[in-house]
Amino acid sequence: MKTNETEPVELEASEAAPVVQTEHLPPPPRPAALPEPAAAIEPVKAPMPEPAADPAFKAAVADKLRAEFAEIAVIAAQAARLGVRIDAADAIGKGISADALRRSVLDTLASRAEATSVIAAAPATPAVGESPIVRRAKERATAART
Repeated sequence: MKTNETEPVELEASEAAPVVQTEHLPPPPRPAALPEPAAAIEPVKAPMPEPAADPAFKAAVADKLRAEFAEIAVIAAQAARLGVRIDAADAIGKGISADALRRSVLDTLASRAEATSVIAAAPATPAVGESPIVRRAKERATAART
């Protein structure tokens, strides 16, 4: 027996390790419930609105918008005088109607009034008798006569 040399070991057919090919495996099948990625990314185009051909219609819409914006500006000025801050440009941008804006100003003022309401009550009247001031004045008048 030699200690420095190795002997080749031969395995029997039953002991051989199974060989697995990993290079050419097909991809795993996709579940049928999931849509294809290309179909999910496809944007949906909205139909283009047709421009109004009637100039009178455009003028009527412009006049209506100007009137509503002017009313919102008046409400914002009134609210500022009452101490309520309103951003008229923000209200116009959000599409808040003049009536809704007016209602919110009145609600703000009502809640402020409820928070600061004070019950006025007359002071309790003293029991029957003279007030200390009248009594002292009478005493001095009597002392001055004598």
